[in-house]
Amino acid sequence: MLLPDERRYAGLKHHAKVQSFRLVTVLFAWGLLALTFLYSPERIRTGMRAGTRAIEAVGDALPGYWGAQAEIILRELGGFLWIQITVVILAVRTVFWLIGVALRR
Repeated sequence: MLLPDERRYAGLKHHAKVQSFRLVTVLFAWGLLALTFLYSPERIRTGMRAGTRAIEAVGDALPGYWGAQAEIILRELGGFLWIQITVVILAVRTVFWLIGVALRR
């Protein structure tokens, strides 16, 4: 038998709420990125340049062989744009979560 707290998270309604929250935040973040690309592309350029400097700093901080591997992985496999998209999605979800917490109180 499920306890009241476990029952609250076991149903289809809960999963629908979670997935719809994820979908809304991703669509909102992509919309923000599209608007930024159209109206203020220098912000994306600045973020990409900051990402480049951060990746180079990580590569320089590690010993030679490992630093080169880390820099290649972060630069090529991670991709600058995907890192920015992930950061925006996490920021949007955090803001929405904080709003939800504030509204529940």
